[in-house]
Amino acid sequence: MFSVGYAWGLPVVPRGTTRGVAPNRYCWGMAGGRSVTSLASARASRAEKGPSRVDFKGVVPYSAAATTARLVEALGSNTVADLLGVARDRPGRWARGAGNPDPANRAALAELDALVARLLAAFTPEQAGLWLFGDNAALGARPVDVFRVRGALPVMEAIRAHEQGAVH
Repeated sequence: MFSVGYAWGLPVVPRGTTRGVAPNRYCWGMAGGRSVTSLASARASRAEKGPSRVDFKGVVPYSAAATTARLVEALGSNTVADLLGVARDRPGRWARGAGNPDPANRAALAELDALVARLLAAFTPEQAGLWLFGDNAALGARPVDVFRVRGALPVMEAIRAHEQGAVH
């Protein structure tokens, strides 16, 4: 068995697994039925598929102010402040653009934003609040407390387990 990796969006596989290529050598992968053996040919094959640039029109902004405003609207300023471990006036100031979070708080805002988006994809807003602040046997604590201590990943895994029908 061989492992498949990816480089520049193309699979990297042993040559012996691609049609018409000598075994025991490596190539960048297959593009349009032919092997791609160099970075230049990889770029050329991607160019054949069309533009690689996307215009993000109508996309929700992800500035610190926009992210904080979304979180404050969803959770409330005090809850956001408590979850991030900052003074209670900070989220409101960040949402108004009156200040900017430091890099650590910016990362925490992005993590909390991703968690809230995942929650709202899995639950109604009312259910999300109950689930976030209720006891969770799979986590061994309330999800909100697990987020404070361990971050969003274990909470997101618990959401996925809930969606897949895990009993807790």
